[in-house]
Amino acid sequence: MSDQRHQLAFLDGLRGYASLWVLIGHAMFLTGYKIGIFAQPDLAVEVFIIISGFLMTYHYQLRQEREPWDAPSTWTIFWIRRFFRIAPLYYVALAFALFFGPELWQARLDAAALFPNGVEETQRYAERYLDSSLTNILMHVSFLFGMTWTHNFRTALPDWSIGLEMQYYAVLPFMMLAVLKFGRVLTMAALILGLWAFGRWLDKSGFVIGAYSMLPMKFHLFGAGMLVAMSLRVEGHWKWLYLAGAIAAIFVPLGGGRDSLHRAIKIAIVCGFFLFLYRDRLPLFAARMLDWLDWLLSNRLARFVGDVSYGVYLIHLLVMLPVVGWLANTFPAMEPLPRFGAALTLSVAITYALAWLSYRFIEQPGIGWGRTLAGRIGNPPKPDLNRST
Repeated sequence: MSDQRHQLAFLDGLRGYASLWVLIGHAMFLTGYKIGIFAQPDLAVEVFIIISGFLMTYHYQLRQEREPWDAPSTWTIFWIRRFFRIAPLYYVALAFALFFGPELWQARLDAAALFPNGVEETQRYAERYLDSSLTNILMHVSFLFGMTWTHNFRTALPDWSIGLEMQYYAVLPFMMLAVLKFGRVLTMAALILGLWAFGRWLDKSGFVIGAYSMLPMKFHLFGAGMLVAMSLRVEGHWKWLYLAGAIAAIFVPLGGGRDSLHRAIKIAIVCGFFLFLYRDRLPLFAARMLDWLDWLLSNRLARFVGDVSYGVYLIHLLVMLPVVGWLANTFPAMEPLPRFGAALTLSVAITYALAWLSYRFIEQPGIGWGRTLAGRIGNPPKPDLNRST
């Protein structure tokens, strides 16, 4: 497979603007001003999931020669890299969310007080902010919370998707091992259909409460991204089969977001991935249009929002809740539109500043630690034969 990493720069901007979309959507929800698709941040999270399925598979394939899929050391290296990419900043944000839970809860109530029956409707989420029990802490520190219907929505963070990601990382090496043994088409078809059946049973049995944080409920979206990445390993008409499979996966009836608008956008994302990967085969006009879109998604601003996207996603509610609570108490008569504008402006400024600091001083060192530890496993030090015993 040729090295096509230069064609993936557009993912920086796509990931970054998706995190901004989540921030905007939550600002609309908390201030009561909603407009169009921006008021549906769950769709932005699904874009993240498709990107993750694509990237994890893409890099797993890229490293296959030096990190064989059937070697347990490869699995360990993969898990170490992903843990140190996700965990350092998550643990810091989790500590803040748990410690300041009562204050965040009060801010949430202050914001809800501006809506008819807002406080009464919000009361059912009290445990999300106030549960500082050892059980809740351990469930989140271990990342097991996403596998439950009792603790998947028990912090002020939007971390249900973080738990979902960690479940995906946990099983990906075994999925790729199955691909090695049984082939891509058979394995992916079995995984998508099997997890769809399991997810349907979970849903009907009442185990899906609070958030779609259990992997079977969203695996079809990971699978769509995986299939696009796997198309790089086949030639000719087979590539179209993988694209068709990815689009078909979007229609799996699980995990919310099943209306025509949600599906159309997810299909557009999948097709966009495909076109970017093979734009050198497109007619000149289409390739130039993609070049323009690529610039929008990979310029300096796009790279910045992409770099800080994880921090923005993880931190923004810790900032926004106090902001909307303060606005509700200080300017109770403010109309929804100016309240939304003020909340968004303040939240963006503070969140992106904190996200940049987090990226510089927490995320990057964490990534470095993971690479160092993974490198030691992949290339263990040779024994010193000249050393006396």
